[in-house]
Amino acid sequence: MKTKILILSLLATTIISCNTIKSGTAKTIDIYGAGVLHKPVIADLEVNPQKTSKTIKLKSIESLENAKNEIVRELLKENNADLLIEPKFESTTINGKTELTVNGWLAFYKNFRPIKEEDIKFLEIKTTINNKVEKTQPVILQKKK
Repeated sequence: MKTKILILSLLATTIISCNTIKSGTAKTIDIYGAGVLHKPVIADLEVNPQKTSKTIKLKSIESLENAKNEIVRELLKENNADLLIEPKFESTTINGKTELTVNGWLAFYKNFRPIKEEDIKFLEIKTTINNKVEKTQPVILQKKK
């Protein structure tokens, strides 16, 4: 009798403790290192003129940063896109249930080619513009009704 209870409790613990962990990535880095020479490659970026969005309901309490990465990954995968331009996130929590929405423009890399001399001036301009961009993230709290 005791062995049956022990086996059943062990089986129940095993079934309850099984979790599925899903992860993915959306960023890569260039190759750098001693002895590695990399000739730069330039690509055109085709941006969809229509803004897109996706909303998910968070099933459990998880890191908001992880949820943001997951929603962007899913949106890119659904649309076979390479990049989400200017993603804006909005989260709403009501009665402990959180809904996360992302808005942005889908983009696709096209026309990969070796860098040319005329591309270098464009890259210098781009670096100057990127250094001037500021990022703010306001938080809005609403009272319960």
